[in-house]
Amino acid sequence: MNLSRQINAYFSHLLLMFSLFFFARLTFLTGLFFLASWGLLLLDHDLPADLVSTVLTTGFGLGALLFPLFNLTCLWLALRGQLRSNPTPRWLILANLLWLILFITFILYLNGPNYHQP
Repeated sequence: MNLSRQINAYFSHLLLMFSLFFFARLTFLTGLFFLASWGLLLLDHDLPADLVSTVLTTGFGLGALLFPLFNLTCLWLALRGQLRSNPTPRWLILANLLWLILFITFILYLNGPNYHQP
């Protein structure tokens, strides 16, 4: 009975770590869409409106959800001491932290003029 609990705990831990790896890749791809969205807003382009709206929604909409959620998950795992044993590359975790910092910078850039209005 004790062996089955150990096996179950091992596979649940393994599932959590591989799902974190998938979550990290998804967040990184969303970051690439966020970078493309930022470029679409700042540069002139002649792209179809459907493509532009899809890229903007993916970059800003999913970014607003995934960037903080992934970084809070990594912080929670780091505080529990489980981040060291996962298969997610460190560069991917740091890149997603960079996406979060850029996203916060972009939000402050958008709302900066509104802070000083009466």
